[in-house]
This record gives sequence, structure tokens and C-alpha cells, in this order.
Amino acid sequence: MSERFGTYLSFCNHDVEKACRLYIWNMAVSSAFFPWLSMVEVVLRNRIHSTLIQIHSPQWPWADGFGRMLPSSGFNPKNTLQNSRLKHTKSKQTGKVVADLSFAFWQHLLTKRYANSLWNKHLMTAFPNLDSSKTVVENLKFLHTQIEAIRMLRNRIAHHEPIYRRDLNKDYENIQLFIKICQSEDFIKWMERDDGFSLLGSGYLAFLLNQKPQNTLV
Repeated sequence: MSERFGTYLSFCNHDVEKACRLYIWNMAVSSAFFPWLSMVEVVLRNRIHSTLIQIHSPQWPWADGFGRMLPSSGFNPKNTLQNSRLKHTKSKQTGKVVADLSFAFWQHLLTKRYANSLWNKHLMTAFPNLDSSKTVVENLKFLHTQIEAIRMLRNRIAHHEPIYRRDLNKDYENIQLFIKICQSEDFIKWMERDDGFSLLGSGYLAFLLNQKPQNTLV
């Protein structure tokens, strides 16, 4: 028996039937989350991409000013950008660099380090439904925390790891809140009433979250 399934078996006190139900539910709910997580990543990078165009031009990945502001320590976003630029040196197509950069890279740009260089004039344009009574630094901290929780969920799902111990309803709320922070009221209204979107996300995922095997609730 695989070590991965052993995690479920141990959690269910070695009851194979319960462990199987939990394993299947975990796979289903992970799959249901993925479209939402993909949407968050695309929306996040597009919002920041648009901001960087306004500040540095459509060729911002090659702008010296942007490259200089990135640190080379820790996560090393400078190296991440340089590697992506090297892959697309011939074409110099910004869109290819944007698609190539990691979720963590975009999240890094929401730290207070960039409050003056990127966000003082652009934060409320990029994320129009943030709390306007808060400072730029406060809103950046809020966004970074939201994205960190979402990214951790995404990574666990991408690596086929169990997510049943997480507060998945809270994760779902975080995702919905982030999308609403980014999008216009018209988009939000469409998202809430569109049958296709509801089936993809809110309807199906909400259904699965309510179907967690009762004898394995944490």
C-alpha cells in the first residue's frame, strides 16, 4: 500500500473503507478548486502586468529600472526574471515572459518593498475593490497574505498532496474575495449569475465541500 494512501488510512484509524472515501473526496475537491486557482493566478499576473506597462512600457521585462529594483537575495526574483528573459531573448515578447514567471514572482511584487516604486499611484487601479480607507502598505500586506494562503493551497493540489485538513471553506472564501477585489462590479454580477461559471466553480465546489465524509470531519 502506497505511503500516500497510508496518510488517509492513518487519519481514518486504519478503516480502509473510510480512507477510500476520504481519498476520493480529496481528489474530487482538489480538481474542483483548480479552475479557481488558475483564475486567481491569471488575474493576479494580468493586474500586475498592466501596472508594469503603465510604469515601464510594454517591454517592462527588459526595462533597466524594473530589473534594478528586484533583489537577488532570498527568493531571488532578479534571477527569476533574468532566466525568463534569456529564454525569450530572440522574440522579446513580453507576453511569453509574463506566462513564464512563477506565481511566487507575482506575489513578491505585492510586498511593501514596492509600495513607492509600483503601488502608491497604481494600487487602487489594479485592485479597485480594496479598502480605500487603508494605507497602501496595509492593503499590500492584506493582498500578500491572501495570495500566500491561495498559493499554498495551489501547491498542495499541484503536488497531489492531501488538503482535507485545511479549512477549505475559508480557502474558497479567500479565492472569491481576491477575485472580487480585482474585478469590476459588472464582472462580479456576471460571475454570480452565469450558469456556466456557477457549474464550474461555485455550484460544484460548494456541493463537494458539503459532501466531505462525515466520519472524517476535522
